[in-house]
Amino acid sequence: MSEIERISDEALEEVSGGAGVTKWGFPYDDKGTVTYTDKTGASMKINAADWKWLLGQYHGSINDPEYYLSTVPTHDLSIILNEHHQGKR
Repeated sequence: MSEIERISDEALEEVSGGAGVTKWGFPYDDKGTVTYTDKTGASMKINAADWKWLLGQYHGSINDPEYYLSTVPTHDLSIILNEHHQGKR
């Protein structure tokens, strides 16, 4: 009978690339940190708490906050989060 080899957790993390993707395809890791990439290809990492806060800021005629968030340039999100952390939002 042949021997079965198991893949280590570390090797599996490298293969899978993370924990999953959001509804609009933004990858997130096992800690909930989202890698946000805008339409120009610029990207930034957003921790789980900030992501949840951001989703709560977008309301529109359709009930899909992540859709609205997906249209915002990375630079603008960076400014929004900086203002949020400084208590201006």
